[in-house]
Amino acid sequence: MNKKAIRTMLAFLLTAACTLCMGIAQGKKATLTGHLVDQMCGGEVKDAAKAAEHSKECALMDHCASSGYGIFADGKYVKFDAEGSKKAKALVEKTKKEKDIAIIAEGTLDGDSLTVASLKEK
Repeated sequence: MNKKAIRTMLAFLLTAACTLCMGIAQGKKATLTGHLVDQMCGGEVKDAAKAAEHSKECALMDHCASSGYGIFADGKYVKFDAEGSKKAKALVEKTKKEKDIAIIAEGTLDGDSLTVASLKEK
């Protein structure tokens, strides 16, 4: 094999390896424990104490509820997919808590978004 063919093959293998690694990194299973916050307010939450203060009343307001939901966990806000937001709204409607809605969310994490498989109050 000549040098050009070897370089081409190495470049191809490196590209294939990077593509495989990116595919593995995306969509990993995750369990997050934190506080339920609507997406409208989620951008303002910077710490767990602020997330715990988020109220049921706010989360059920039309403009907040229609924005979708997410979880503040491990120092960051993660948005739920549309089905996860429906599950979250049902959970908020049922909870007896007025604030400090702690939850456990399981699903597939892709960047700052979670495709929710299950959601339960902690």
